Amino acid sequence: MKQTLLSTLLSILISSAFAQDITLESESEKVNKYKSTITEEEMISHLTILASDEFEGRETGERGQKMAADYIAQFFMDQGLEGPVPNVPNPYFQQFDLYKQKYTNFSIQKGGVTLQLIEDIFPYGNFSFKEDLEVIFIGYGEENSMVNDYDNVDVKGKGVVFFEKTPKNYGTSKKGTSGLRLKAKVAAEKGAAFAIVIAESDEKYTTQAKRYGSYISKGRLMFDKPEVKNDNGFGLVLVKPSSFFNLIGVSESKFEKKVAKAVAKGKSAASGEIFNLNINAQFETRKMPTENVLGFMEGTDLKDEVLVVTSHYDHVGIINGEIHNGADDDGSGTTGLLEIVNAFTQAKEEGNGPRRSILFMTVTGEEKGLLGSEYYSSHPIFPIDNTIANLNIDMIGRGDAAHSENPDFVYVIGADMLSSELHDIHEKVAKKYVPELDLDYTYNAKDDPNRYYYRSDHYNFAKHGIPVIFYFNGTHEDYHQPTDTVDKITFGPMAKRAKLVFATAWELANRDNAPVVDQKTEQQK
Repeated sequence: MKQTLLSTLLSILISSAFAQDITLESESEKVNKYKSTITEEEMISHLTILASDEFEGRETGERGQKMAADYIAQFFMDQGLEGPVPNVPNPYFQQFDLYKQKYTNFSIQKGGVTLQLIEDIFPYGNFSFKEDLEVIFIGYGEENSMVNDYDNVDVKGKGVVFFEKTPKNYGTSKKGTSGLRLKAKVAAEKGAAFAIVIAESDEKYTTQAKRYGSYISKGRLMFDKPEVKNDNGFGLVLVKPSSFFNLIGVSESKFEKKVAKAVAKGKSAASGEIFNLNINAQFETRKMPTENVLGFMEGTDLKDEVLVVTSHYDHVGIINGEIHNGADDDGSGTTGLLEIVNAFTQAKEEGNGPRRSILFMTVTGEEKGLLGSEYYSSHPIFPIDNTIANLNIDMIGRGDAAHSENPDFVYVIGADMLSSELHDIHEKVAKKYVPELDLDYTYNAKDDPNRYYYRSDHYNFAKHGIPVIFYFNGTHEDYHQPTDTVDKITFGPMAKRAKLVFATAWELANRDNAPVVDQKTEQQK
């Protein structure tokens, strides 16, 4: 009896192992045939269009993004994919509304001199403010037991202006000088309507403006329509020193010398000087319709189960007058997805369509916080419970410094986070079909300081317990720069990465069983 039981168990184990590899063994000729249709020439053709100046950097909700959406939808249609979105004029578009908040105007004016947003003014927070205002100079905006810059100064309903950086010898308390947040809080509590903070130097102002200016000038996108608050309430801005002193018509060096004398005598630097300024800040909200682009290939005997292949087709648009073409981020991933579609289409035309259904989806709003994939995962066209895995392609067109000697690599992230079986399947697929491509797991950790596992569209599937693989080539000096252009793309390694995604998709779409989730999801932890 023991011998019979042992034989039975051995038979089950052998059958199970064979079942796991049966697709790899029986389908290899087909996979090799159709992955060969993914070519550098076709990739160049697609990417040259998607990352062209004509598409204006594919900013979410803007004209260039709409043009890219039309291009992708037309390609899906030409390839014979179905538009799966019901009850809409264009079934390839999953449309939804976002709301953009941004400053449509921000200026401070006196006489014939005007300070402009970002160039001279950096606002903290969101507010609208339009008024001719008396602004009082209050030194460093300090209030403690040793120095009170507000002593004998009534700022209620007026503006205040003070230096950002307080000298160490300026009447400090045991706790030290106040930070900007506390200074602003004190000004607001005193009843000031507006605070202008003079930056420590032109250089430090410019550094901050360059680092964060695009976020302010381009605005913020969100799902829910927000209320614009603080209309003519308290406003806070940082100004470039040279610009501010030019505005008020005062010598910067003479002004600073006068302040320094007061500080040297242990007195408050507040002079009480009043400047009459016109402040015009208009912070507005507008609706920004956008769309994910979906193409569906129905499966055969397992058609109710769905594999989702994604890339994001949006980028960051035009910043400071320069088009950010986004050839690698993520024109490369979108181009790879289009080539994978073409390979599956040719297979289906020859009677070799997938057993499971495949949803090919290019998503919008990734650069704004994974908004398109979040919308789909919250409003899925196909039940989330029927989704077996997500393969996400975000930047596969370049290499990084760590691989300067070996461009044939791909960073693999997330494959084992929810399903150890998916990881094993992927390893076998890679070894069999693209053995020259090194799989790099450097960033494959939830506690990786770069947090790449959380920073692309696969995460909006993973958080619902769906196994994912994220394909990535690392960042480089052109990341989010206007120099991320087609001429920098290495199409040979890019094609190999796309072939790996195709072969993995083929295996997942055709094997007998979907990968088992055997790791805890985010919700279970």
